[in-house]
Amino acid sequence: MSSPKKLRLMTYLSSGIPIQVFELLLHYLEEVTGMEGYLITESRWSGPPAERGDPFIDDIADVVFMCSSAYLRLKHDKNEYMELCPVAPVHRHEKGGGEPVYFSDLVVNSSKKSVYGNFVDLKGQTFAFNDPISLSGSLVVLGHLKKNGYNSSFFGNMLHSGSHLKSIKMILDNKADVAAIDSNVLKFYLQQNPQDEENLSTVTSLGPMPIYPIVFNSRLSANVKKQISEALLGMHKLPEWQPQLEEWNIERYTKIDDSLYDLETSLMDLCKGLSLSSVYY
Repeated sequence: MSSPKKLRLMTYLSSGIPIQVFELLLHYLEEVTGMEGYLITESRWSGPPAERGDPFIDDIADVVFMCSSAYLRLKHDKNEYMELCPVAPVHRHEKGGGEPVYFSDLVVNSSKKSVYGNFVDLKGQTFAFNDPISLSGSLVVLGHLKKNGYNSSFFGNMLHSGSHLKSIKMILDNKADVAAIDSNVLKFYLQQNPQDEENLSTVTSLGPMPIYPIVFNSRLSANVKKQISEALLGMHKLPEWQPQLEEWNIERYTKIDDSLYDLETSLMDLCKGLSLSSVYY
C-alpha cells in the first residue's frame, strides 16, 4: 500500500498571526485533498529573506503564507517556482468593507487617549514600529506622512521594536507613545489578552493594504492547486468550518489576482527615498 501524498504548508506570519489559524487550514486542506499535511513555521522573518534560499526554489513547501512585501520581491526576482494562489482571506475590520485588505492601527495607551485625539496630536511623540520594511509598521505610515506634508521628523523619537507584539508591549509599558500595529495582529492579541483591551486605544487606522498572499509552489499539480483554491472559497459555507473561521476573525476567502498588490507598489513609489530612522530597542 502506497503512503498518502504529502502537502507541505509553511507560514512566515506566526510571529503575529496565531499558529492556530494555520493549523485550522492544515486540518481543512488535509480533509479536502486527502493528502497528509505538515506545517512548517518560521517566525524570524515575515517572508523568505533575500540573503537566504527560499521555499520555492529549494522545494521545501507547497503552500506558503507570507507578507506581501516578500511576495512582491520574489515576483520582481522572477522566481519561476512561485505562483500566487488566486484566493485570499477577508478579515473583519470596521473599515474593511468585506475586501481582502487590512489596516495599520495607530495605537496608544488608553491613559493618554484624551491627549491624542487625532493623527496630528502625535507630532513630536515617541513612535514604535516593528520593522523598517514592514508595510503596516513603516511604509503606510511614511505614505500618510508624505500625503499630509510631513516626513519622518514628524515623530520626536522612533523605536524599532522588532515585532508588532513587542510594539504593543512598549505601549502598555509606556515606553512609546504610539505604535503602528497590523490590525489583525492587534485583533488576535486582544482576543487572547482581553485584560489589555481597556489599556489600548486606536487613534486612527491607516490603509487599506493588500492582505497577506497565499503562494503556491508551482511544482504542485494544477489539479491540487485548483482543489485548494476552490475549497478555500467554499470554506465559510460549511457548518463545521464556518464557526472556526469566525473565531479567528476571518469572514470568508475570496478571489483575487495580482492587481490587489498594486496598492502596495503605489505606496512604495510614493515613499521612495523615505525611511524611519530609529534606535533598535
